[in-house]
Amino acid sequence: MKKNIESNTKTVFIPKASKNDDSLFVAVNGRRILVKKGETVELPVHFAEVIENSLLAARKAESFIEAVSSEV
Repeated sequence: MKKNIESNTKTVFIPKASKNDDSLFVAVNGRRILVKKGETVELPVHFAEVIENSLLAARKAESFIEAVSSEV
């Protein structure tokens, strides 16, 4: 994610998981937005950080599942 210092926004790309996976609902402190998936978008930093943390958690979960399933 690229941070734009002047406008306090970040550039975010959220990949689509399937053909009909068009948007992501994000809520932070009572503010809500729908973010289009499959395109690069500019978002306020607080929304971008929530998305970044979510994507990181998903990657860690996938790694853990792969590690556990390969042990069996």
